[in-house]
Amino acid sequence: MTTEKFPDKHWTEMKGLMESGGPSAVVTFIESFSDDERRQLYAFAHQGFSYQDWEGKNFDGLIDIVDAGIKEGLLQAKAATDAETRNKRVNFANVLSYNLSADLATCWPGDEAPREQRHLERGLAAAEQCVAWREELDNGDGPRSMAWWAVGMHNLSLKKLAEAQDSFDKSLSYAIDMVKAEGNPTAVAPGVHYSIPLGQGYLGLALIAAGDEAGQELYDEAVVALQGTVDGFPAQKGDAAFCLDQLKWVEGNLK
Repeated sequence: MTTEKFPDKHWTEMKGLMESGGPSAVVTFIESFSDDERRQLYAFAHQGFSYQDWEGKNFDGLIDIVDAGIKEGLLQAKAATDAETRNKRVNFANVLSYNLSADLATCWPGDEAPREQRHLERGLAAAEQCVAWREELDNGDGPRSMAWWAVGMHNLSLKKLAEAQDSFDKSLSYAIDMVKAEGNPTAVAPGVHYSIPLGQGYLGLALIAAGDEAGQELYDEAVVALQGTVDGFPAQKGDAAFCLDQLKWVEGNLK
């Protein structure tokens, strides 16, 4: 008898269905469960088909699964009888959409899986939807910053450089507002919250890609701040190192 709990106990079956019948078979399986169970299974399926290996692994299958999960969340939101439940269901769709956008982004160190134009465009659409939902739900400056970062990253990959600059500028502005509201310093320097040098670094990269010399200074300042955090602030080292590696990966892809 298996000791795995729900929804983990269904991974082997869902993986087999994806490999033999494609995403539609997985969706049919998930749709046989109750409302709450369907949400759990869609969230779990995203994690599985994004992070685990499976035969024929591809972005199109992942997109189909997540799109079905987003649709499910919105249908449950429409059927909700109170505002709190409705907002939770919309936020479920919002989180799935953001995670899909992040999966499709070309910014993760060591991730060389090829993205087609349609994958980048779907990632951009998912990020733009997150911007709208996070405004609607008033999710706060941090989530807004993350959503605008995702918009900027896909715009950068799609060579929409003016749009990328605008998106990263908005992301950085929300990050500054978040850190300031917490009573913490916002100057780009070692020890500052990672979101600020990360945001400035991405803005710098978008400017560099557009041939604007001001971008190099912004990028270099962000890298120095993150490296200083890695070297001198042990509690923040992990986040800063990840951000530093991410910026350098994207910089390398621009060359």
